[in-house]
Amino acid sequence: MSWAAGTLIFTVGAVMIEVVTVSERKERETARRQRAADPLMVELKAFAQRCGGHFSVLGSVAQQRLSFDSDFDVIVDIPPEQEVAAVELVEDLCRQHGLPTDIRLKSHANERLLARVADYAVILP
Repeated sequence: MSWAAGTLIFTVGAVMIEVVTVSERKERETARRQRAADPLMVELKAFAQRCGGHFSVLGSVAQQRLSFDSDFDVIVDIPPEQEVAAVELVEDLCRQHGLPTDIRLKSHANERLLARVADYAVILP
């Protein structure tokens, strides 16, 4: 038996068995979610530029403190005729990148929430 970076490796006869610890799985998932967030934000920025609107990314993604269970929090501030397409884009991209999402339309968000997140939201574009 040996131990390396959160992984236990057992040799049983001629077979090597790798057992990944819970902490290592969490670290791997955190890294995967961090890698997934960047291209997602690039695509949202491009969509917002084409539509003349914005996406406000919130929470752990905006604060660059993702963890293994982080979701992608976003407020959609896109012209009304493009809102459905914008929400569908966020849902599709998050599904493709394996990120749970929490989407809100700015037109339906309460002012208290908007004021609370204004200081740390990442605005795209």
